[in-house]
Amino acid sequence: MKIRLNKDIAEFIPENAAETTELEALWVKMGNCVGGNKALSPIGTYIPSEKNTALFHIDGLTAEEADAIPVVRAPYDTDVYCVVCNKTQHVKAGEPIPFCCGRLMEILD
Repeated sequence: MKIRLNKDIAEFIPENAAETTELEALWVKMGNCVGGNKALSPIGTYIPSEKNTALFHIDGLTAEEADAIPVVRAPYDTDVYCVVCNKTQHVKAGEPIPFCCGRLMEILD
């Protein structure tokens, strides 16, 4: 995953499908477009020469939110939509169904 910094903005760019799924799970845990956002706080130290891993705590998660969010995959090529903001998106069979406005998008029938 690439990370780009521009002043106070951090941009995360996944480089494969697994990273895309993990970034989506992080996005859902961090908040949504209608409020309830969380914050990342660094844990310990980051010393690349010793261990090239940085740890962060997600501040403000409830016990339920901290549990793993299951990945729901599209059973076939389809369009999905957000029941809150009415956004639509096409997903292929086996791809994760995205979250929008804090909830899983619905399959269009």
